[in-house]
Amino acid sequence: MQATHPMPDLRDLKLFDSCVTLGQFARSGYQPLTRDNILAMLDRYGIAEALVHDYHARTVYPREDGNRRLVEAIKGLPRLHPVWVLEPPKEPGADAARAVVAEMRAAGVRAARLPLHMASLLPWLWQDLCAALEEHRVPCFLDSGADSTQGSLRDDQVNELRNLALAHPQLPLILSHVMGGLGVHYAVVPLIRRVPNVYLDIAGILEYWRTVAYEVGAERVLFATGAPFTDPGILVSNVQYDPRLTLHQKKLICGDNLRRLLENVQ
Repeated sequence: MQATHPMPDLRDLKLFDSCVTLGQFARSGYQPLTRDNILAMLDRYGIAEALVHDYHARTVYPREDGNRRLVEAIKGLPRLHPVWVLEPPKEPGADAARAVVAEMRAAGVRAARLPLHMASLLPWLWQDLCAALEEHRVPCFLDSGADSTQGSLRDDQVNELRNLALAHPQLPLILSHVMGGLGVHYAVVPLIRRVPNVYLDIAGILEYWRTVAYEVGAERVLFATGAPFTDPGILVSNVQYDPRLTLHQKKLICGDNLRRLLENVQ
């Protein structure tokens, strides 16, 4: 297909990666990202900024240890922005949930990842935490991957997500790691079209994100590489060289959408 718009320079796109995992792990075939090498990786692919979360916070209890270690690990690196992995507090009620969010905000954290592979999106289970996050307009990445970028959505999860998003209309919910062995769930585009606070990040997705951008709008798609589990190069070039999107639309996807969500955090 012949491009209808000139291809932009990466510097013009101001890439803001919404999904990077920091920390040591035992999986073979991947080079862990640490404070010492992450900036070199970003520079290699022309990525200006990144949201980062701790690998152990996704996989090892207590998650609080990994979350707090992350803040210390990236201190003094302004291109990196911390994300905490959160689960519903064991104690029900607004007070416990607000305490978790207050600690997160006090640490300077403006985004969260919610591990769907560990805790199903039952509204009664998440409502206290989501209400506390909604008070601050904290963007929440709904993480379907266990310990990498591979995950998937079931029919019941799509329905639970719809109910949760409608119950918390001021809470940005970003589908993350939803590309599994069978592709992306058919209902993702209809869901995003119907529920205005649901977004999609492109971690692990080579083509499906285009359907969302073309049919629903570029403002509902967030750039994400899933590094170090996915090579950022192909995801960068997929957006940069898309033949149909305008420069404005590419800039929305590559970083401006995420910047807007983070700026709205209260």
